[in-house]
Amino acid sequence: MRISFSPQGLRDYKWLVLPPLLLIVAVACFSSGQADQSLIQTQTALQVQLTLQAQQMNQDAQETAAAFERTRIAQEVQATVLAEQAAQLTQQARQVAPTNPPPLPPTEALPPLPPSPASTVDIEQKIKNAKILLFEDVAGTGILEYYQEALESGGYTFKDDGSAQGWFKDDLLSSTEWDLIIAASESRTKIQGEFFVYLLEQINRGAAVIIEHWALDELSQGRVAPLLAKCGIGIYRDWYFEDWWLADLSVYPLLPDHPLFTTPNKGVSLRNFSVFWETPDQGDLLKLTGSGDAQLIAGTIATSKSDHGVVASCIEGRVIIQTFSSHNYRRDMVTSLIQNYVHYTLTNRFLYQP
Repeated sequence: MRISFSPQGLRDYKWLVLPPLLLIVAVACFSSGQADQSLIQTQTALQVQLTLQAQQMNQDAQETAAAFERTRIAQEVQATVLAEQAAQLTQQARQVAPTNPPPLPPTEALPPLPPSPASTVDIEQKIKNAKILLFEDVAGTGILEYYQEALESGGYTFKDDGSAQGWFKDDLLSSTEWDLIIAASESRTKIQGEFFVYLLEQINRGAAVIIEHWALDELSQGRVAPLLAKCGIGIYRDWYFEDWWLADLSVYPLLPDHPLFTTPNKGVSLRNFSVFWETPDQGDLLKLTGSGDAQLIAGTIATSKSDHGVVASCIEGRVIIQTFSSHNYRRDMVTSLIQNYVHYTLTNRFLYQP
């Protein structure tokens, strides 16, 4: 059957044509709507994922920064603790008492150290066998020789040159190694000048020396000066009495416990006197100069230990210088004192110059 469409027919059947078109359009629109919705959903998912990743990265960064901060704080705390510990150790070190005792004040020279018990017997034997040279210028004058008597009664062996200056000089310049040399110039006329040079040379070689001379003030600027300087003494002033018969010649121990007053003889006193030499000049008064190790052992003022001295010990205790006349005092006291001189100087000679 053939169908033909007239305009009227088309008008009558147009409703039959429109629905399929509408359907195609609707399907197209539906398909397009689904695609747009899927794209939106995908975009949204990506945005959410990116947001989560950004948040995670931000959180990781914050945690890393926090970890660095905790490490920094811990290091600062540790450094502070170490600094405090170092400060405490420094303070404790400063508070520790010093191990070395403070030095003794330089007020007086100390006496030589005493010998140890193990060496005492040996030193005593050396003292008894010592080589002793004696010069005593009152020999041959009829005046009692105190030094000769003291050595003989003390059991010592010695070479006695008497008052012979030539013999004494030869012995001083000889090759003999003297342990003790005694130069007693009580009459003031024999020992001076060059003899003090020889005596100082013997001292420098290690010998002990005893000098009695009561006119050193007249020689102190001469050849005796180096010996006095090495000793550490000088002349304080002359011991002079215009009315010599009224002179007070009392001598006091400045160091009562010193061996010169106790070993080997005790009870030595120079308070009893009688003017033997009828002259205003009765000797010299000594003073300490600080140039050596001298000590004043006896003097004319009991409380003065730096001047008014008449007996001095110096140069390691190997040297005794006496500036009063022995014959002004009791014979037994002077003999005991001389024996103490000999024992003390020889002890120090063998201690310091074995």
